[in-house]
Amino acid sequence: MHKLIRLFVFFALVSLVGCSSTFRTYTQTLELAFNQGDGASLTKAELAARESDVLYAKVGTLPNAVLVLAYLEHGQYKWVSADDAMLVLEKGRVIKTTGFENDLLYLSDTALDPLKQKMAKIQEGQAWQTSTDWSGNTESGHLVSYKILYTEVTSLDLLEYRFQTKLVTEQVTFANGDTAINQFWFDLNSGWLLKSQQTIAPFWPEMELVHISTAGRLLGVIKKGSLR
Repeated sequence: MHKLIRLFVFFALVSLVGCSSTFRTYTQTLELAFNQGDGASLTKAELAARESDVLYAKVGTLPNAVLVLAYLEHGQYKWVSADDAMLVLEKGRVIKTTGFENDLLYLSDTALDPLKQKMAKIQEGQAWQTSTDWSGNTESGHLVSYKILYTEVTSLDLLEYRFQTKLVTEQVTFANGDTAINQFWFDLNSGWLLKSQQTIAPFWPEMELVHISTAGRLLGVIKKGSLR
């Protein structure tokens, strides 16, 4: 299993990671942070009993992991793994990582991100640009472009319930010319993000993030707190 995981990450990273020792450390860090056996999930009762919100995170072919909301500061949600890797999200978009061999340190001009709007205002053709800073100077200061290709109404099954969602599909173009597709599923009734699939760099595998506590709160499984 570990050989298959490393093979996948190798093809995702090989174009931009030239040092074999750095590559080895990076893939091992991914496994340490996100490999939790055959994949982690929580029952409705377990969700209801938790003191903090949780996020399902799946990176590439690694098993599903459960991250805990550790901090909420200035509109940024900081989700931490069991081994202290962190994903920082702003309106559902990954804007920073810590605990990996090559971390995303900064995205500029996030106020221009169309995801910052109310869900109903997110429309096809909206676009923005940002520059990225990475640890180790990989891709630092290089422009990344985002453009919403289309939106559609579709269903999403979570916690044995079928949510009606607005699916936003965007194209990402990186500084080296590579492209990727990001998708975001917003609950049609509340406007809250339930799930996303994001690629933050050509050398990162795609991440799938499921806001399972948000789904639980919408269904009344989680009584405490309020929707974000």
